[in-house]
Amino acid sequence: MKKKGFIHLIGIGGAGMTALANLLIEKGEKVSGSDIKDFSLRKMLQKKGIKIFIGHKKENVLKAKEVVVSSAIPFSNPEYQMAKKLKTPIFHRYHYLMKILKDKKIIAISGTHGKSTTTTLISFTLKSLGLKPTVYIGAKSKYFPLSSEWGKGEYAIIETDEHDKSFLLTPSYLPVILNVDNDHLNKKGPYKGKFSLLKKAFRDFEKVSGSGDSVLFLDDPFLFKLSKTSKNNVISFGLKNKNANFTVKNLKFYPYSFSYLSKGDIYLNKKFFSSFKLKLPGKENVLNMLAALAVFQILKLDLKKCLKIIEKFEPIGRRFNVLLKDKNLVIIDDHADHPTEIKATLKMAKLSFPKRKVVLVLEPHRYSRVSLLYNLYAKAIKDCDYLFLLPLDPADEKPLKGISSLKIYEAILKKKIKKEKEIYCLNSDINENFKIIKSKIKKGDVLIFMGPGKISKYPQAFLKYYGS
Repeated sequence: MKKKGFIHLIGIGGAGMTALANLLIEKGEKVSGSDIKDFSLRKMLQKKGIKIFIGHKKENVLKAKEVVVSSAIPFSNPEYQMAKKLKTPIFHRYHYLMKILKDKKIIAISGTHGKSTTTTLISFTLKSLGLKPTVYIGAKSKYFPLSSEWGKGEYAIIETDEHDKSFLLTPSYLPVILNVDNDHLNKKGPYKGKFSLLKKAFRDFEKVSGSGDSVLFLDDPFLFKLSKTSKNNVISFGLKNKNANFTVKNLKFYPYSFSYLSKGDIYLNKKFFSSFKLKLPGKENVLNMLAALAVFQILKLDLKKCLKIIEKFEPIGRRFNVLLKDKNLVIIDDHADHPTEIKATLKMAKLSFPKRKVVLVLEPHRYSRVSLLYNLYAKAIKDCDYLFLLPLDPADEKPLKGISSLKIYEAILKKKIKKEKEIYCLNSDINENFKIIKSKIKKGDVLIFMGPGKISKYPQAFLKYYGS
């Protein structure tokens, strides 16, 4: 018999917690939550029947049968302390997600880049096929506005997170690794600043497979080696490594004025399978498509049907979202935070708008990332014509001595990647920044706002400012 009461989420405004709250309410649970401040999706959650408190008070958990906390919640939180006093079961967000998915076959998407797009792409396809998947994603899209959906089908498609090692808690039916890059290497973090420890975690993640299968990207040297030693049946994908199960030949990209942005021929086990056209730009999205097809092959789905659905798929939230496109200006919103992603997005911009100059407004993210990768940040911005550099967004990190956006600026000049007159260092005043940006951009420019932090509010705000 179920215990009566609410499942209460402390820190419900966080992206992962909002997605979890939506899963629970769609599953038929009573849900409440609290956050220290108001958040954009509050009204959507309330309309679905979730009781939300703004501000943390011990009274908020009195009717809770279980409490779920995000990693951002300190032990000193009054609701956490009251739940502890009342001996109410307390769970971390990811632990609780695994608890409610215990009867599902979990397709777990991991990797440094492309997780959100690939997870959404797989989820959208399975949903379109009528398979009713449960979905949990780290980004919003028109397909899943609350980044999640509870389905009655056997599969759960989830985007995992390696930064805190939580992905190792996943009892995967099918582990998918898209790539492994040098990220999340904070010396005080779980990997102690060592890339070798991050790789070991991915190796451990790949071992757990209820199906006995895994999906790996063979162009990645580490994953290529892993494919040789894995005890799983590896279904692989790649563009450079032609021995991959899924690969592409005759790959071409097109300007944004076309109804599709990339096309080519898919080869399965070295035999021609099908031609394709995508509404997504860049080779990174072609790889996301191949990873999805590898999953569908393991699930024994009709790959031709899947491909037709994939060809209808459009970019998800903050992944090369074109907000404005006219002869005077193009405005793009993008989440990229790692140099590899920055470089890829700028290449997409050059391919999509070949005759225009690209102006990048970049907000570097996390002290730990910048401290390790500032030289790579400098190289990554090569394909932009002008750079507006915002102050670093620390996320939840404490300052590191000598680390700021200035570190990237100095590296750009030192490596002679850009001239001083092609870089503008901005401050944290959004109105002042908008005045400077508007005064510098020229007719026909492509303006990209990039980063996962505070800059996420810039694109829509600048769109209004530009039109006023």
